[in-house]
Amino acid sequence: MGNGPVLIRGLLLCLAGFLLLRLSIRAAQRLALLTGAFWLTFPEYARYRLKRLWPLAPGLAGLILLIWGLIFLFRWLLAYYADRLGHPLG
Repeated sequence: MGNGPVLIRGLLLCLAGFLLLRLSIRAAQRLALLTGAFWLTFPEYARYRLKRLWPLAPGLAGLILLIWGLIFLFRWLLAYYADRLGHPLG
């Protein structure tokens, strides 16, 4: 596999992860999920208002996609410098 598809895949995954995280954070702020009072009463809140916890799922998916994209970008960066400078063990 060439370096081009890895770079494009990494950038697209990072972009998708960032957009999902941004969507999730905005929705969580609207529903007051980021306040201290929410987390103090989380067990009671989770039992009665499970439907309002939906912003946590896209946030988790966004975080996973962002990490996955960063791994691809790091792999591309290593391959780029190994190609330019030569592999230290080769």
